Amino acid sequence: MMTDLEWIKAAAMMGAGISVGLAAIGAAIGEGYTAGKANEALSYRPHLIGDILKTMLVGQAVAETAGIFGLVISMLLLFSPMEGKPLLTAWAYIGAGFSMGLSSIGCGVGAGIPAATACQGIGRQPSVSGHLSALMLIGSGVAQSTAIYGFLIALLLLFKSLPPEVTLIPACSLVGAGICMGFGGIGPGIGEGIAAGEAVSSVARNPVTMSLMTRTMLVGQAVTESTGIYSLVIALLLVLTI
Repeated sequence: MMTDLEWIKAAAMMGAGISVGLAAIGAAIGEGYTAGKANEALSYRPHLIGDILKTMLVGQAVAETAGIFGLVISMLLLFSPMEGKPLLTAWAYIGAGFSMGLSSIGCGVGAGIPAATACQGIGRQPSVSGHLSALMLIGSGVAQSTAIYGFLIALLLLFKSLPPEVTLIPACSLVGAGICMGFGGIGPGIGEGIAAGEAVSSVARNPVTMSLMTRTMLVGQAVTESTGIYSLVIALLLVLTI
């Protein structure tokens, strides 16, 4: 028969795999999409390899952030001290994996969209490459926000003091918090990336609209962010009421 410590260690391993495994999905898709559009732009503007390659790598680095968050949570799960912790910790560890892994999917994909359109835009309007890169960074950064929420909930689940007794309600609350924030972060991350990508593309077509596109993008992203905030609030309630 397994001891409480063995159950906790097993849950930590499962949570670690869920966290980094799911987080890798979005980051890889976002980075690959960016690289594909960079190659497309270079096919007709090969002399712009310097600007396009630099923009591609910066955009891929931002998309990679979500994957790094997943890696950090996985490492914490694997190497945190577990002796003396209550059995409910096992449920918290699984919830942490879902919170970080799922929320990273949308953010990785979302960050790759404006990076891809920036590479295309530089091919179309090389004279405004600086403006396109700046707008890409703003849009991609905002698209990472729900991954940060997922990271926050995962940390709360990892380090929360839990009661010694194991009952169904707190166990489901801990896993439910991770699932809530994890799934709640997918849509906003992708949606914010779409808004940023279209803004970058519009500036590439008409550079004088830079200010207008930036304002419109941020307003649209703020509204898109709202459902991620709803998920954050519910996840916090689920964690803090135990």
